[in-house]
Order: sequence, then structure tokens, then C-alpha cells
Amino acid sequence: MSPVSWFWRLSPSVSRKTLFLMKPVCLFLVTGVLHLSQAWSVNNFLMTGPKAYLVYSSSVAAGAQSGIEECKYQFAWDRWNCPERALQLSSHGGLRSANRETAFVHAISSAGVMYTLTRNCSLGDFDNCGCDDSRNGQLGGQGWLWGGCSDNVGFGEAISKQFVDALETGQDARAAMNLHNNEAGRKAVKGTMKRTCKCHGVSGSCTTQTCWLQLPEFREVGAHLKEKYHAALKVDLLQGAGNSAAGRGAIADTFRSISTRELVHLEDSPDYCLENKTLGLLGTEGRECLRRGRALGRWERRSCRRLCGDCGLAVEERRTETVSSCNCKFHWCCAVRCEQCRRRVTKYFCSRAERPPRGAAHKPGK
Repeated sequence: MSPVSWFWRLSPSVSRKTLFLMKPVCLFLVTGVLHLSQAWSVNNFLMTGPKAYLVYSSSVAAGAQSGIEECKYQFAWDRWNCPERALQLSSHGGLRSANRETAFVHAISSAGVMYTLTRNCSLGDFDNCGCDDSRNGQLGGQGWLWGGCSDNVGFGEAISKQFVDALETGQDARAAMNLHNNEAGRKAVKGTMKRTCKCHGVSGSCTTQTCWLQLPEFREVGAHLKEKYHAALKVDLLQGAGNSAAGRGAIADTFRSISTRELVHLEDSPDYCLENKTLGLLGTEGRECLRRGRALGRWERRSCRRLCGDCGLAVEERRTETVSSCNCKFHWCCAVRCEQCRRRVTKYFCSRAERPPRGAAHKPGK
């Protein structure tokens, strides 16, 4: 299905001229590799047709980009590191497999779109949307009331679902899996929202509190989905399920029985240690890992073992010299002059060992 046709099915009410103007956004969502400035360059004076679709599409494109960036951050030190070819959202024209990595890509992309739409709504970027004050004045709990400006996740959820889920046109198990993981991404945004409160009372006392819900940093959503990725559930379906009405019903029943807060996959992950040109996998040979440094995270500390040692590779130490500006001083008037400082830097990479270690074995995937 072409990038334009998926959006045409999304809304027949959009004029063909409007659809032509939105083509860069459609391309962005399907390929996942275009830069944001390429994805949205429509002059407001050229808008025709329903203006809302154009306005929302800008946020959809930005949200998809944030999902891509978060995917790369979360998997920077994993064997599978969210490569460009894995970022297509269309189930039949894009990702070939239905493993847990595919599940994460769909969830984080869906979450990114919903998050950005919600944030932009609360900031007043859309004429027909603003804060969620539907519960303001109601008792929320002991000693506090709903009030203030809650981020409008209901709006973000509805619009993101309309855009992202429209990419799935099939009725087979893979389409059902993708839709399930799209929903899990949206649930992650809602589940990580934080309650913020303000005290009210005489002389600074906190007799009552007014509280509202705010979006967390998107990094928290990504970390939440990374945990869901590790706990993803494999769904086993009979061969050929989905080719008949009964089969499609069985698929629907299976996915309905699984919480939409969980990620699901249909296939096991391949061995990401090894290069596989057919699947477009580069393997871990040549990948950089970390051994030393301040404030290393859990996955960074384990990166050399996971990327190199567990994949039967040695850790090669390379020393390089870097040149950077330093000791900068302001001189009147008006220039900044810096010295050029040289620094020796040690980096570590996975390389092919001359002899594989005895009993060397690794677990595929992850």
C-alpha cells in the first residue's frame, strides 16, 4: 500500500489537494526515516480542505520522530539497536517479522504520537482543544479536589488512534498484534502521568489541595515500555489463522484475552549477535561498548559483556587522540579566544577473537 493510499483510506473527507499537501507527512509515518523539517513544510496559506487534519499531521510527524529517537536511546547498548530499517509502521509493506522488537517499535511510535498531540493540545496549539477540566471541582481523594489544567490525554488518545491505527488494513494475526501494541503504547502514556498538586489555606497552610494530571518526561514512557518489552508475551496461533471468518474470530478472541497494557509478539527474535543479510542484521562485530565512565546505567555497564563476550567476540581497546577547544577567554572587544587541547581517549569495540573461548555460547535475541 502506498504512503498516500493509507491516508486516503483514513479519511475520505480530505480533499485530494489537501492529501497532496500532506504527502510528506504520510511518507514520514510509513518510512520513519525522513527528517521532521521534510515531513512538515506546508505553508498555512496553502491549506485547503479540513484544516484540522493538516494541523494534527504536524504533531503526528513530530510524535513519530520522538518515538524513533526514544527507541534508539533505549536500545543504544542492546544487540538490536533500533536500526533504520526497523522503523516502518506498515505491517505488510514494512517490518518483515512479528517479534518483540517489532512490538516495541509500534508501541513507542504510537506513544510518541499520542504524547505530542496531548502536549500540543494543552499548550493551546489547536483551536478546538485545550486543558482537560472535565473533573474540575470534583473530590479526587481525601483533602484534595480536581482543578488546574490537566493534560488532555483523551484528545491525544483519540486523534493518535485515528492516525496510527489506520496503517493496519489487514485482518490477520500480524495486524492484530500491531494494533494491540499500538494500544499498549497509548496505555503507557496514560499510565505514567503524574498528579501535581497546589496547596490552599491560610498563612501557607495546606488545608486543601487542587490537583491535576501532567505528562511525564517522554523518557519515562520509553523506560516503561522497555520493561514491557522484556516481559512481552508470545502469542501462539494455529497455522493459517485469519484466512476465514472463524479464524479471524479466534484471533480477535485471543488478543482480547490479553491486557492491552502488555506487549505481544508472534515470533521469536533472531540471533542479533550474527550478521544476517537476508534479515538486514549487521551483527555486533564492530559495535562500540562501554567499560569505564561516571554514572553508567545498567545496560551501559553490561554492554561489553552483552555485545562482545556473550556473542563470542573479544573486546578490543583502541586509543585515539581528540582535539577540542578549551581554556576559552573573552577579549575586549569582542572576541572569544580558545586554546586547542589534545586528549587521549580510550574506546572499546567488539572484534573477532583469534580463537573462540571454550564453551562460548550465547543466547539469541535481545
